[in-house]
Amino acid sequence: MSDIDAIVIGAGAAGIGAARRLRAAGRNVVLLEARNRVGGRCALDLSLGMPVDLGAAWLHFAGENVWTTLAEQDGFTIDRRSPGWGPDAWVGGRAPTPAERALAGESYRRYEQLIADAAEAGRDVPVADVLPDDAFRPRFDAVMTWAMGVESRAVSTVDYHRYADSDENWSVREGLGAVVEAAAADLPVSLGVRVTRIAWNGGCVKVDSTAGSLEARAAIVTLPTAVLAQDAVRFDPPLPASHRQAIEALPLGVCNKVFFRLRDMQGFARNLPRHFIGSGGTSRTCSWEALPGGRPLLMAYFGGDLSAELEKRGELVQFARDELRRIFGGGVFNELDDALATAWGSDPCSLGSYSAARPGHADARSRLAEPVSERLHLAGEACAVHHYGTLYGAWLSGVAAAERLL
Repeated sequence: MSDIDAIVIGAGAAGIGAARRLRAAGRNVVLLEARNRVGGRCALDLSLGMPVDLGAAWLHFAGENVWTTLAEQDGFTIDRRSPGWGPDAWVGGRAPTPAERALAGESYRRYEQLIADAAEAGRDVPVADVLPDDAFRPRFDAVMTWAMGVESRAVSTVDYHRYADSDENWSVREGLGAVVEAAAADLPVSLGVRVTRIAWNGGCVKVDSTAGSLEARAAIVTLPTAVLAQDAVRFDPPLPASHRQAIEALPLGVCNKVFFRLRDMQGFARNLPRHFIGSGGTSRTCSWEALPGGRPLLMAYFGGDLSAELEKRGELVQFARDELRRIFGGGVFNELDDALATAWGSDPCSLGSYSAARPGHADARSRLAEPVSERLHLAGEACAVHHYGTLYGAWLSGVAAAERLL
């Protein structure tokens, strides 16, 4: 028998959480990561001369979130300001009037209640099926693409309703990716190692990879569902039907970001709110953040079909520039310097951003989290029934898998 107690596959938040928990219990752990960095869908970039979070950037559920504690322990600076989402958001570069703010708030509450009523009645149907076709609908549909990564027609009412929601959403001035990197600093991570096969029905688990083969008493697989659905890793024997069906029922939506470096912190962005929406009349628009983390940046956030289509065509930056021109006029480009765009949909190690249960399949998350066997477990944000799509949910899932092994 190998002296390795567990092989953890994937060094994102779930893998880091699982590995830290097992190591704290005195277990011998090996962590394998296909990328040349840790963090998974949380990635820090410095190419614009400052820290930029390409993926996960928010401490959702911040007051209870273990990543908040880790950030504080490692001396990072937490920004506790409200992100400015919701009815207070500016639309098209203009602050809402008191009447517009009140109407937006009432509309949000009405839409949320319609979804809750359907979910609590056991109707696991597309969110789009229970919402009215009124003037507020395009704005809410846009929010769905940013929050869920997919269109309203692909969001399950029950899955959406089960999300715990978060009133505390904080950021990290040095970048959340830096916090994740620090959390993995002491772990035995092998980078650039792609796992190709997992044999799990014997007295141990054998993992074949581009760096050779390893045996261990158990394995925790934290790869995104979109990657598992592509059979990037061959399981021998195949995963049970319940797990394969759960993977197919939890596709990843596609969200992307475009960052513009600002020439001058004292330019037009200083008069903008932290958050504004490109347009309230269409779902095909951006969610904007001015001066994220106090840095001279303007960030556009894309979701759903718009994000996926523009990424495939290489037009994310152009769309963002066009939206800025429409809102602020052509003079805005005198304020902008270099641009940086993400491409999560085509990233072979993720193939998307975060999971959204297909309508009718909200229970897939709990099925995916069930042990495959005594020696094989799956983990990740897609397994987190109430905190999916977040670093916190991924961590909780990874730790839960480790606890089951222990």
